[in-house]
Amino acid sequence: MNKLDKYVLKSFIKPLIPTVGIMVFFFLMQMVWKYIDDLAGKGIEWYTIIQLMFYWAASVVPFALPVSILFASLLTFGNFGEHYEMAAMKSSGISLFRGIRSLVVLNIFIAFGAFFFYNNVIPVANLKGQSLLINITKSKPAFHITPGIFYNGFDGYSLKIGQKQGDEEQLLTDIYIYDHKETKKGNHKVLTAASGNMRTVAESRYLEIELHDGATYEDIVKKDREERLKMPWARSSFDTAFIRFPLDGFSNEDLYKTRRRDFMMLNTEQLLATTDTIEKQIKKRQAHFEKSLQGKYKFNFIDGTTGDAAILSKNLIKNLHSGMRVRASQGAIRKARSNLEYIRQQKREMEWREEQYMRHWIEYYKKYALGVSVLIMFFIGAPLGSIIRKGGIGLPLVISTVAFLIFHILNTTFEKMGREMLMDVTLASWLPSLILAPVALLLTYSASTDRSLLSGEWFNKLTSKLNKQETNA
Repeated sequence: MNKLDKYVLKSFIKPLIPTVGIMVFFFLMQMVWKYIDDLAGKGIEWYTIIQLMFYWAASVVPFALPVSILFASLLTFGNFGEHYEMAAMKSSGISLFRGIRSLVVLNIFIAFGAFFFYNNVIPVANLKGQSLLINITKSKPAFHITPGIFYNGFDGYSLKIGQKQGDEEQLLTDIYIYDHKETKKGNHKVLTAASGNMRTVAESRYLEIELHDGATYEDIVKKDREERLKMPWARSSFDTAFIRFPLDGFSNEDLYKTRRRDFMMLNTEQLLATTDTIEKQIKKRQAHFEKSLQGKYKFNFIDGTTGDAAILSKNLIKNLHSGMRVRASQGAIRKARSNLEYIRQQKREMEWREEQYMRHWIEYYKKYALGVSVLIMFFIGAPLGSIIRKGGIGLPLVISTVAFLIFHILNTTFEKMGREMLMDVTLASWLPSLILAPVALLLTYSASTDRSLLSGEWFNKLTSKLNKQETNA
């Protein structure tokens, strides 16, 4: 490696490292603001919050790395152009490709490193981050219980409170607890209380709420229809009552291995295995649906040419006695409605399974697309910086922001189209890179041939040609 390569590498790495740190911090703050109301003032230890932010920081690297490469490239080659260092290189017979040779090699290594990081580090960070949130929820029961919003995290119950107070927000007011555990067919039992105190008991295996000045309302479900029409119910009041919710899902043990993984917590091998499993499940469910549906629609054909069947009417309802026709019609309507609801439920299930299938494939391709996007951003930033010949932070920052927004919008749009099966999932994952790759090639060609696309010369030539054509006409 000669002095030129060392100088170019040093000039590129010097702004790259702080830029990556700043971009990671910027995207991390967006995630922190999402949970700021739940994390602040909950008595959570500072080192737990730092650990959680460390896991979140790993997950934002795919957003921060491409824009950092673009900004560092623009800044480096913009400074080269402004201080006539690029002109000195070219006057010495050094081409653009020779000048950026060391950076091309470096960015190839960065691209492979980005794939390794996305494939091996980020899934683990996502898994541990989600597990840590569960542990925080266990140790701080008020973490997910939001005032004014129903909380359904306890099996068989729905909880809504008016306000949370106290040092750890354990004091509750305006409490409503709907008990679905016994009936599971609507709100037949509800507990209300003016205030309460929430705490964990029995070695944090239960969440206990001490209720004050409340009442219990319960519908009495009768089997007899006439009794049901009377709508009987019972009410009982209390000064103090206790209710416990099991926290089996929030164990004190390390949940890193017991937490169910989703598509963002899997590497490429696990994603391929999961997509294969989901595909088999879809085919199995489709076969079961077809078999079940055939059993719901059975027609017994009668040979009308022999025996008593010859006198049957083609209108089947007329073959029944008048007293049976209404019952038969009502039964057919109930059966049709039941079958329609079954079909709708199966449709929702299949749509969910297919969406999960697409999400896993999108995540699989995104791991490879990150490395490609790093190279594309470099080949956009390096030649563009040499073309504009403008150093400093201002212009590179503006161009980087605009380019990243375009890239992010393309990624988000096509990912959604692939997830909703409006486009092939492979094409949806790679189309943003395919759109920006010609731009990178055009800029690289323009910079290597000293054609200033941004100077306006091409526009002046075009207008002069149009003026000449109008004059001759």
